Amino acid sequence: MKQYYFTEAGYEKLRKEIESVERYIKNDIAKEIATAREHGDLRENAEYESAKNKQANYMAKLGLLQERFQHARIIRKSDLPEGIVTLGKVVTIKETASGHEEKYTILGDGETDIDNGIISYQSPLARALMNHMIGDVIEVKLPRGTKKYEIQKIGFYEEV
Repeated sequence: MKQYYFTEAGYEKLRKEIESVERYIKNDIAKEIATAREHGDLRENAEYESAKNKQANYMAKLGLLQERFQHARIIRKSDLPEGIVTLGKVVTIKETASGHEEKYTILGDGETDIDNGIISYQSPLARALMNHMIGDVIEVKLPRGTKKYEIQKIGFYEEV
């Protein structure tokens, strides 16, 4: 059984998204289907077909969200070791070749936001960083080629 990792804020966001999708299916899509039914023959009713397809797509999305919710594990600071890169940590790394520093937060798949430096613990970079400490140099194969990074800082992810 697959586990899905979330911060408390990410878990709450998932719960709200499930509620929102459920409401949309029960209210909006149900109304679309009812309106389309009123237009007569369902065999040649494109509006009805479209609404039923939309319903099926949202039901599938809801199923995936509910699976994540049912198999969720919340990450708490108290569960995480200090000084080691793990899920729930903010890591500052320096590329050894260029000296360029980057900062990443390693969280679960459901909270990934690459534009804000939040990467999945399953990403190649995060997997390479896992269980390492400040000063360790890691080598990671990325789509742009293999790079070496030195771990500069490790901190706990603090939810805002």
